[in-house]
Amino acid sequence: MTQAKDTEWFRTLIITEVEEEVLVTMAKFFMDNGWIQQETEAGFDTLIEKICEPAPWDYTPQKTK
Repeated sequence: MTQAKDTEWFRTLIITEVEEEVLVTMAKFFMDNGWIQQETEAGFDTLIEKICEPAPWDYTPQKTK
């Protein structure tokens, strides 16, 4: 995807608690073993903050039945 230099694209993901647990487990693995790409390490760091330190307003309750 080609992007203009003054444009940043955002994506909203809706995940379950179990999926979030998987993301945190994956993040912990890379935190313990080190990230694999120097050029994307800043993105890795900000993603870690988002998935490992969520705020209460990051969640939307929905009835399942």
